[in-house]
Amino acid sequence: MGTGPRGTAVRWRILLPLIMTLLSAYLMVLAKRQQPTLRKSGTGWEVPARVLNAMINGPGFYFGRFIFIPLPHAVNESLSDDGERMFGIAIFWFVIGLSIDRRVSKRALDLQQPTRAALLFAFAALICGVFAYGGITYVFCPSPNMTCWEQGSKMFGTVVSVVAKYPLRTSASMALSVAGWLLVLSAYFVKRAFTALRRSKLRITT
Repeated sequence: MGTGPRGTAVRWRILLPLIMTLLSAYLMVLAKRQQPTLRKSGTGWEVPARVLNAMINGPGFYFGRFIFIPLPHAVNESLSDDGERMFGIAIFWFVIGLSIDRRVSKRALDLQQPTRAALLFAFAALICGVFAYGGITYVFCPSPNMTCWEQGSKMFGTVVSVVAKYPLRTSASMALSVAGWLLVLSAYFVKRAFTALRRSKLRITT
């Protein structure tokens, strides 16, 4: 586990979710103030604070809406109706912080139980890859009445140009940033799975 200037342990599993939850809450309040700028903008547009929140928190922001926490209507409204995502964001950064703490303290799962770790990481890589693919197809293949190839060939250039021109103003930016997070996590879990598998083989041969 990391240490501070006086040798005290830095518990990332506490620090990261605390910091990111506070930052997310601030961005939600800011997004509420920016919402009037969306009037008459049509669908597919978002305020910069909300897009930035999705980019920073990735899967925590997106999947947080599926982890229900009851909030007073006034509180949720003041948080741009995204208050229910807070718990998911906190869990996401807690897991990242816990992983950092365990690796720093030499208690990582692949060090203690490499075979189980390899299976777990491989499963996590698969899940992240599947959801990343879903996020990308959601942006470039939104219609169920056309094949993804037909839609992608027509929409790819348009979507990319709009996102490049307005990176903090579109819902496509949010979806692609979450997909990017998931692709990175998938690659990370693949690497961890192979590392755990090598350690498992070493244990068998020794």
